[in-house]
Amino acid sequence: MATRVAYPAPPTAKPGPTAMRMSIELFSLQSRRIRSVIEYVGTHLDEDISLARLADLACLSPSQLERLYRSKVGETPITTLRRLRLQRALAEIRAEQVGLQDIGLAAGYGSAAAFTHAFVRQFGFAPSQVPVVSPQAEPLPPLQLEYLPATPTFQVPYAGQFRERFQANGVLVGSLAVAGAKRWRNWTVLPDSQTLWARADTHVNLVHFVPASGQPDTVPNVERGVQGGGLYAVWHTRGFPRRAALPRVIEEIRSRHACLVREGASMLLREITVSGYTAPQERRFALYLPVVPHKRRS
Repeated sequence: MATRVAYPAPPTAKPGPTAMRMSIELFSLQSRRIRSVIEYVGTHLDEDISLARLADLACLSPSQLERLYRSKVGETPITTLRRLRLQRALAEIRAEQVGLQDIGLAAGYGSAAAFTHAFVRQFGFAPSQVPVVSPQAEPLPPLQLEYLPATPTFQVPYAGQFRERFQANGVLVGSLAVAGAKRWRNWTVLPDSQTLWARADTHVNLVHFVPASGQPDTVPNVERGVQGGGLYAVWHTRGFPRRAALPRVIEEIRSRHACLVREGASMLLREITVSGYTAPQERRFALYLPVVPHKRRS
């Protein structure tokens, strides 16, 4: 009877620096592709968007995009499109901006019955059951005062078109990840409100930063800096802060907190959403408006 000889398994090669870099590069490439798709879907709801069009945008085949997108986002690109259109329809019905038929057509449904069926499946009630609420009557989210101390940061300044500002943020996030950072929150320094609501082609100057506490000592390609402290009124929003609501926010700060917004001081924008694969209108932000106490006349 032959004796079975057990040979030792060959040693498993450990991935070297090149393999690690390739892994990071592939992850970054996939992330950029999915973010470009979800950003496009969220900002082009009125267009006739197909899976093939989105696949071309991501430089993938339709099946590759659908598989990668589902793994990152948890649903297909077309499901995201339909869900965002229905959410917009709900907001328009509440504001009574246009008729139900026009809202249904804008959401991509060819008949009132199809729109109602999809609406009920999404929200659990019919479009006709949505109460109309004037935008001026909607309560503002709670505002709070917060003192921020001076904070050491890793930062990347950006000067260029507003639409391209995320390139600098990508350098910051990618460099942090390569350096071994684990968790962080993205902040942006905005010199004024015009920067926050700039047109896509407007030239802006801003700074993306991450607090340095708890991060690696050094991060290649990223500057060290210090973000000055001060007193801020914090305005939490779902979706990007709306310019139309700013006067009400300022009045709320004055009347309820006895503070005035400091003119000429930079605002701070912090993205609260953890996942980077979130449509623009579903992201959560905190806008920090610099304020000073207002002495009322007796």
